[in-house]
Amino acid sequence: MVSRASGSDRLTVGDDRDLAARRAGIVSALLRLGRAIDGLLRDGAGPLRLTPAQAEALRFAGRIRPDMATVGQLARVLGVRHATAVGILGPLIDRGLIERRPHPFDGRQRVLALTPEGARLLARLTSLTVSLETTLDELEPRTLAQLELGLGALVAGLQRSGALVVAAPCAGCVHFQPDADPGSPRPHRCALLQRFLADAEARMDCPEHVAGTVPA
Repeated sequence: MVSRASGSDRLTVGDDRDLAARRAGIVSALLRLGRAIDGLLRDGAGPLRLTPAQAEALRFAGRIRPDMATVGQLARVLGVRHATAVGILGPLIDRGLIERRPHPFDGRQRVLALTPEGARLLARLTSLTVSLETTLDELEPRTLAQLELGLGALVAGLQRSGALVVAAPCAGCVHFQPDADPGSPRPHRCALLQRFLADAEARMDCPEHVAGTVPA
C-alpha cells in the first residue's frame, strides 16, 4: 500500500478505499432508514388524512415558539418555497387544525397556532414514532450513545452547509442569554432577535437555533 503521509497518523491508499467504502455504506444505510421512516409516518398519517408535509406543518405549529411560528419559518424548516408552504397549510386551516393569529411583537406578521382539534391530532401523530423508539430502546446504552453522537455530528454538518434547518429549544444556542433579567417574568434574552423570553418560551423549539458555546 502507498503511504500518503508520514508519522504515526499515516494514511494509505488502502485506508482511503476503506474510508470511501465506509462512507458509501453509511450513506446507503441512511437512505434506507429515511425511506423506512418516511413509509412509517406516511402509513400512520394516511388514516389521519395528512400528507407527510402536512404532518410536519402540524408539528411546527405545535412546537415552535409562538413569535417564530411564521409561514416563512415553516418554509425554511420544510426546505420549500413560501408559496409551497402556503399550499401545505391551506388544507390544515380549512380543516380547522391550524389558525393564523396576530404576531405577539410584529403587527405586520401573523403566526401559526394549533386549534384544540389540531392539538388532539398532533397527539395522535406523535404516537406514530413509538415503534422507532421501541427499536432504540433495544440498543445497548453504549451503542445508543455512539449513535446519538454520530447523528448529532451529521446533523450539525448538514446544518452548517444550509441543507438542514434544526429547530431546538434555546438552551445550548449561541444566541441564548439565560437569566439576563433575573426575577422578571421574562428573564432570558435572545441576542439574535433582541427579545426577552419567559421560561416556557425558552423551552419551545426555535428554527434559528445555532448550537455552540456562548462566548464569555
